[in-house]
Amino acid sequence: MNFVLAVFAIIVLQTAQGEIDNAIIGDPSVECGDDFFEVKFDTRTTFHGIAFVQNHLDNPDCRTFARKDESAKNSSLRLTFDQCAIEKRHSTSPRGLFLYTNVVVAFNPEFLTKNDRVFKVQCFYMEMERRIQKEIQISMPPPTMHSKQLNMPVCKYEVLDGSPTGPPVYFATVGQMVYHKWTCDTEHENTFCMLVHSCFVDDGNGQRVQLLNEKGCALDKYLLTNLEYPTDLMAGREAHVYKYADRDNMYFDCQISITVKEPGLDYCDVPSCPDPPRRRRSSNIAAENTTMTAQIDYEDTEIVSDYIIPNDDIISLNWIQRNFDMRISELCMTAMGTTVLVFLNAFLFIVSLVFIMHVCCFRSSTKLDNIQSTML
Repeated sequence: MNFVLAVFAIIVLQTAQGEIDNAIIGDPSVECGDDFFEVKFDTRTTFHGIAFVQNHLDNPDCRTFARKDESAKNSSLRLTFDQCAIEKRHSTSPRGLFLYTNVVVAFNPEFLTKNDRVFKVQCFYMEMERRIQKEIQISMPPPTMHSKQLNMPVCKYEVLDGSPTGPPVYFATVGQMVYHKWTCDTEHENTFCMLVHSCFVDDGNGQRVQLLNEKGCALDKYLLTNLEYPTDLMAGREAHVYKYADRDNMYFDCQISITVKEPGLDYCDVPSCPDPPRRRRSSNIAAENTTMTAQIDYEDTEIVSDYIIPNDDIISLNWIQRNFDMRISELCMTAMGTTVLVFLNAFLFIVSLVFIMHVCCFRSSTKLDNIQSTML
């Protein structure tokens, strides 16, 4: 219930006609609601009169007649704020709103008598000003992880005729100029770098010669000199065709490392290699009654044998090395090596299974013998 301040001003009116022996007992009561106020009063005898807002008798919403109950000694008048020209006044001290009007209680519905009364009904609605505070801790939402997997570049190795744009070479003659070319294709430009390293040439029978070391530097300039990198994902170098003695086929095996390009770099770092030397090879020269060893340098010898790989440069591989090429980060196997490994694993699995079954059966038979001995 709102704070209510009711002020009643009583004005006594007298008339010489229609005097009725009735009067209001005590002071009327006022109820101040949310959107209305109501005046209630009690009389000495049954009330047969009328209560109305002063100057609004003709408005049915602004008046109330006596009840039909002959024993009723009270009555009321209920008014809403938007009816009967109720006056409103704002107050600053105290802060609030005053609503007031004049209500006439007449005991004779047709005339005013000396017992009739006029009440000034007033309701005060105080404004409540209260500061409400609540601390709210606000934090930024957690970061959302947006990840995208980049497809790795697809790399290939080609031997071209004479230049980077020449046609592919599948058959060549000793001394022919070819271009060794390594390229990688990717959908994302300026993202990856490549390095060609650990290159070997193999005759297919376990004999091979190393051309590039693990840093990508050449080891023999007559076989293959240091590579050039025209773009981030291309490497190559021209070289003369060479061969193994008494071998018609050659196999090149190179590793390509792909790394992510550092942000802000225009070009990828390429290996800084010194000029590769010409390998020095030994040859045994037999003289009469004397055997001596001499070092023969073929660097300045321009003969066809420069394009034939001597035996001194050849690395012979045993059966395990030919079928299982084990490196630090990978294991490369031939078809035969894979088959041997599969059969070896299958054999170990079968032997383990038979051993487990034998142990289980032995334990079961031992327990059964113990039970029979106990029963006897």
